Amino acid sequence: MNRMCCLLIACIFVLYVAYKFYEYQKGKQLLDKLSNRYVFITGCDSGFGNELARLLDRQGVPVIAGCLTEKGSANLKKQASSRLHVLPLDVTDQTSIRNVVEYVKQILPKSAGLWGLVNNAGIQVLHAPLEFHSPEAIQKCISVNLLGVLEVTKAFLPLVRKSRGRLVFVSSAAGFQSFPCRAPYVITKMGLEALADCLRQEMYHVGVTCHTIQPGSFKTRIVEPEEMQSSLQKSYDAADDEVQAFFGQQWLDNLKATFFDLPSEQSEDLSPVTNAIHHALFSVMPRRAYRLHCTFWYVMSLMPGWLNTWYFAMSPPDAVTRS
Repeated sequence: MNRMCCLLIACIFVLYVAYKFYEYQKGKQLLDKLSNRYVFITGCDSGFGNELARLLDRQGVPVIAGCLTEKGSANLKKQASSRLHVLPLDVTDQTSIRNVVEYVKQILPKSAGLWGLVNNAGIQVLHAPLEFHSPEAIQKCISVNLLGVLEVTKAFLPLVRKSRGRLVFVSSAAGFQSFPCRAPYVITKMGLEALADCLRQEMYHVGVTCHTIQPGSFKTRIVEPEEMQSSLQKSYDAADDEVQAFFGQQWLDNLKATFFDLPSEQSEDLSPVTNAIHHALFSVMPRRAYRLHCTFWYVMSLMPGWLNTWYFAMSPPDAVTRS
């Protein structure tokens, strides 16, 4: 009996390795006629969205980019070809979303669908314990990172379904590993992972596939040490006396000091992320999830709960160290 079990496990392992090798080889092949596959990207003012829009544009892919600000739109237009369409989009505004969908329908060739929707827009409002987060800060983070993605995806689904295309969600390492002082952000990214899983099941018989991008530490405007310090201090000052006394200014100063270590940990090369999104959009056999520069965090997420909690535990507040 033991021999049979070992043999069965060995056969499953060999089949799994063979499939992964096949998937890897097949994934190198790209679809044809990229010039006919329209892609819409949110959050193209800067960061991953901006880099991706310019990359696809250089490759002849018809790109429609959503930008929140006029400055972001103007800068992208200067850096791209005349093929690239730039549209104003606020993912938290229903009217803005509806207008963009109508514009996209006019841009697409007659009776054509949208091949790819890349939900990239995202923010991190505050890096602080939950008690420092105002209702407005929590709502803003959830509105952009999760509710906005839900509404944009829902609005574009008929066009993506028409082309049997692909949905790509720019998540984060926070999509599988929680971190202290980032509760609202982590919630939204884990929510994106759940959304992608639900849509995989809903779209299974339709031909639409869903893919999540899980970047680790990359240098984008979502993390600015000076802004993080300022917003943290403001949120501490706005907290009630009990919360301030519990955490203490010394603890706060120590946390703010760690922000300046972040740039040295971040990769300025965004190409691993944009290349992963490109693969998710155009590979013959794309992956469900793309983990980039976050292997250690992924391994830690698989560890026993007590070990994971101990390792990522927030430094003790002043009230704890004094007791």
